Amino acid sequence: MVNTIIKIHKKNHSFICDQHLVLFLILTTGIKLAIFNAIVIKVTWPTNQYIYGVIFGFLSAGILFSPLYFISKHKRKLAIILALLISTLLLVDNIYFSYFATIPNVSQLGILGQAADVGPAINGLLNWLYLLYFIDIALVAIFARPIIKYFEKIKEKHNLHKPGHKMSLASLIFTVFLTGLALLLVGPNRLNQVINSGYDTPSTAQYYGVIGAHAVDITRFINEETTNLSTEQKNTVADWVKNNKPTQKNNAMTGLAKGKNVIIIQVESLGGFVINQKVNNQEITPNLNKLSQNSQFFPNDRFIIGEGHTSDTDFVVNSSYFPISDAAVFVRYGKDDFTSLPKTLIANGYSAEAYHGFNRNFWNRNTAFTSLGYQKFYAADDYPKLATINMGLNDGDFLSKTAEYIQAQPKPSLSYAITLSSHTPFEITNLTNGLDINTNDYPYLVGGYLQNINYTDRMLGEFFTKLKSEGLYDDSLIVVYGDHTPVLPAFKAGTIDYNPDSTQQKEVPLLIKLPNETTGKTYQNTGTHMDIMPTILDLLDIKTNQLMFGQSLFAEGSTDLKVCTDQLITFNSTNDCKNMLNIEKNMSDEIIRYNLFNILPQ
Repeated sequence: MVNTIIKIHKKNHSFICDQHLVLFLILTTGIKLAIFNAIVIKVTWPTNQYIYGVIFGFLSAGILFSPLYFISKHKRKLAIILALLISTLLLVDNIYFSYFATIPNVSQLGILGQAADVGPAINGLLNWLYLLYFIDIALVAIFARPIIKYFEKIKEKHNLHKPGHKMSLASLIFTVFLTGLALLLVGPNRLNQVINSGYDTPSTAQYYGVIGAHAVDITRFINEETTNLSTEQKNTVADWVKNNKPTQKNNAMTGLAKGKNVIIIQVESLGGFVINQKVNNQEITPNLNKLSQNSQFFPNDRFIIGEGHTSDTDFVVNSSYFPISDAAVFVRYGKDDFTSLPKTLIANGYSAEAYHGFNRNFWNRNTAFTSLGYQKFYAADDYPKLATINMGLNDGDFLSKTAEYIQAQPKPSLSYAITLSSHTPFEITNLTNGLDINTNDYPYLVGGYLQNINYTDRMLGEFFTKLKSEGLYDDSLIVVYGDHTPVLPAFKAGTIDYNPDSTQQKEVPLLIKLPNETTGKTYQNTGTHMDIMPTILDLLDIKTNQLMFGQSLFAEGSTDLKVCTDQLITFNSTNDCKNMLNIEKNMSDEIIRYNLFNILPQ
């Protein structure tokens, strides 16, 4: 009995001596993964789920390094390489999360070439503290030789022998224990639910750790790319659409813009918290303030984005479909046969053109805009090579040239313009420096944002003046809204008291100016960007039988908007609004993922 205990004791000593580097890197990697969950993602779910995320961080580290237990040659090199790869992944995840408030997924590999385009913004997010992700590797590099000599002396002192190609008992037990514990905590039913439910990567990481979130994302991506719907499944979707699709009904606003041009201006990072506000007794957005008094004004419209960010707003506004939480629709499904606003208007005699002062392939817009039905897409290569602000051509020159393009469009026309100067990192230049403020008086990025959004507002004012001179302003239905809110810390400035943890972070202004309108109205109904397309069709009195998940913001009576607990909208009248909303999202996802637009009943 004593001899047996001594043998086991020696085997365990031998295991520790042989695997000391692997065990050290498991510990440090687990700590880094736990810190990533606790500090970068933060606690957004109940505490027990946060604890699970930390546990899975250590488990995933142990499982990833476990094959090295059974390798004798090049063990140290392979361990360091693996640790380096994981640390690099965490660095990329951290920077990406700081910029987009989400974790990148495998579907976005197709847009890696865009990294150079957002380089200035990313550079502003870099922090020397990120080097701590590699501190354990640096310690290994510095102290490797003395530590190796130390464990060699222990082995010699206790007469321990290398296990060679035989698996030590401790190695086997440790590997089986980690794998078994992970499977026990996950459970096959729960894992299957997560893979198929479409949770976003931060939510998955909160529960399963960041490595687990990437594993789930890769599994989901493979499943999606290799799975097709059966005829019966396609018929189920078609039947649901037939039985649940809302009908367009007339109201007091129907047809007030019939036959008129449509001009849509999507303003980069325009948050509702700056409209009708002042700083140092100066209006931040004087032109939009004036427009809000002379238009149908929705101060608390909600944007809906997934992994595609601004491009998801393009998609949602032009299609009235939900975005996808784990993919950029334009990138992965840009060639779909979308039903859309431009296609509907073209079928009713309109021309349709889109405008953006940036790379035409960014977010795969060149392909996706064609799929949406736009007849021409004017991008950076169609504009003068003049001063850039942040990511693209300055809004002044962009909007001035765009007004000329709109004037030349066959009428009636749909014109869709996307501004860019108020994009992070909110660079302050001679062009944007219009407010009399000291940017050092505000938290990081805040002063730059106020200057940039003020500049864009001034350029919108000049754009409206040019439209008036060309006779387009009063002859058009003009729609202006923010694509999403900016990523800013809490701050106070003049009459602004911004709290990113409140609904302010979700609200953007939506302004709809009717032709020849001089007196406006403010609404407090909480609509979303999905409602913009059906609202435009309602004002134009254009009927369509295609599926739209949004509804006219002017709907009345039984067709009034239904607001769910998470502030999204469902068109179906039901007591269980939240459940119906989830069903609608799932149906929208399936139609997009499997390109079922052409099989839907019209």
